[in-house]
Amino acid sequence: MALKYASVLSGDMLLGDIEAHIEWFGQVMRMAFFPQSVETTIFEIPTALVAWCVDAAAKGELDETAVGQLHRLHDELADEAAKYVRAAQGGTEMTLEAYNAVEHRLLAYIQQVRRIGEDAAGSSMGLDTVTGLRSVAGMKNEVARELDRRDRKGDPFCICNLEIDNVAELSRQYDRRTMEEIYAHVAGILMKSTRSFDDGYHLGRGEFVLCLKHIDILDACSVMDRFRDQIASTPAYLDGSFDPTHVTASFGVAEPIPGDKIDDIFNNAKKALRRAQEGGGNQVVHWKEQSALQEYAQEVSVFD
Repeated sequence: MALKYASVLSGDMLLGDIEAHIEWFGQVMRMAFFPQSVETTIFEIPTALVAWCVDAAAKGELDETAVGQLHRLHDELADEAAKYVRAAQGGTEMTLEAYNAVEHRLLAYIQQVRRIGEDAAGSSMGLDTVTGLRSVAGMKNEVARELDRRDRKGDPFCICNLEIDNVAELSRQYDRRTMEEIYAHVAGILMKSTRSFDDGYHLGRGEFVLCLKHIDILDACSVMDRFRDQIASTPAYLDGSFDPTHVTASFGVAEPIPGDKIDDIFNNAKKALRRAQEGGGNQVVHWKEQSALQEYAQEVSVFD
């Protein structure tokens, strides 16, 4: 299945869940104080958003700790409300303390819903409106989770930094809107060919980052070489024109090694990308650890 992002945790989703819980809270109070006005003795707490968040956290799309807290608060709210209704229907005198126990948990749940929504809005859940890929905000947090998963479970992954070749010259040739068409054209090829559980980010100005999961560097380079060929061979038709425009891209691929930090991975992929561009572009280069002497020799050869 191709990579495809949809806007998640929209304002409508969050507002709808909060409104549903407030309505549910009102029903709980009616059942406790005016049971004769309520047709049913059971009014189920809404669960749709919590179930969605748990699923998203399992996929690595939301923070597991925050969602676990949301789930816990939701369960406590449901339990406290059930206890409250049973006490009321059993003839126990209702106290302000009992009411507050339910209300405070409702407010804590709503606050956690809002917090998750705010975190998602400021993370890579945000979408780049030009390409449909994730925006750069939060990218490092997402990759940090993959690095942690690699350290705990040994799951390999690779980072690919790619950039449209001669993007500065293209920017002088075309206006902003046309350049955005080019960015979207390349992003469309990447999304169509990338697996649904991988991640793609647009850093801006035709530079992209792909996080390829459960794959080592040799296979990742093979995948990137296929992408490189697809970009080079697939024309773009800009601004409604029937004249094809061809672009190419350069790719740098890096696989984390023990001891690597987040910045190391990105820097290594960037170094490999620069070598691909210095070598003429439209090629894939993978980063491999080199000694200081090897690094110096390679730098000198660039200027020969």
